[in-house]
Amino acid sequence: MKTIRFIVALALIMTGLQMNAQNNEPEPISGKALTKDYINQNLVYPDADLQQNNSGKVVVGMHIDKEGLASNYEVKSSFSEEASPIALALVKTILWKPASHVGIPIDCEHLYAVDFNAKNYKRYWKRHERPTLPLTLEADDSNKVYEDFHHLEQLARPYFADGSNIGTYIARNLKFPPEAKEREIQGTVRLSFVVETDGSVSNIVVINSVGGGCDNEAIRLMQETHWLPAEKDGKYVRSRNMQDITFSIGNRNFQDGNSY
Repeated sequence: MKTIRFIVALALIMTGLQMNAQNNEPEPISGKALTKDYINQNLVYPDADLQQNNSGKVVVGMHIDKEGLASNYEVKSSFSEEASPIALALVKTILWKPASHVGIPIDCEHLYAVDFNAKNYKRYWKRHERPTLPLTLEADDSNKVYEDFHHLEQLARPYFADGSNIGTYIARNLKFPPEAKEREIQGTVRLSFVVETDGSVSNIVVINSVGGGCDNEAIRLMQETHWLPAEKDGKYVRSRNMQDITFSIGNRNFQDGNSY
């Protein structure tokens, strides 16, 4: 009898493990690591908490439907009242892959935690400088991402204080990955991304992969750009954009780290 009970219990445990293995939680379309990078780069620490070295988490709850659309945002817990709206605003910019059960998208409730670490924040901004963009319009607060450029009065465009363009920026800053050099990998990485109403770049996705470290290098380059947002009805709006970054071996001269 004990043996039968043990077998039944074991079967139930195995069934539960299999069910869990068939469930996937929602995930940012950029992946967890890239999304965390985006949040860290665009987080604005509350002055009072920063001065007192207060650190903690803000946990935001939301409903994500089977299409990946998030709604019903709510701060579930927070270490600081001032940090709550900052975290909430950032989480609202994340685009999602829906949860799934046995490969089928499903609706679900989801929690996302934003970390506030005063020490890391101070260290990061000691080495970096926030860009000052010439933004003059009010930001649209609908959170809508425009994908059809025909609806926009002005497209998003990269901003460089020295007046250069995206091609010049890529040529100056691209570092040909060692693995791609060694394996003579070349090609064009195509990235999809969203330009936010403050000019930051979010939700980066590789549409065309090259491999050999080229994808990561293309992402790094795009993360460091700043944009003048798209415009509609006299407001800055979010828009989805594409950028091709080509890695070309050419004459196989890699001495300065750039592509040819």
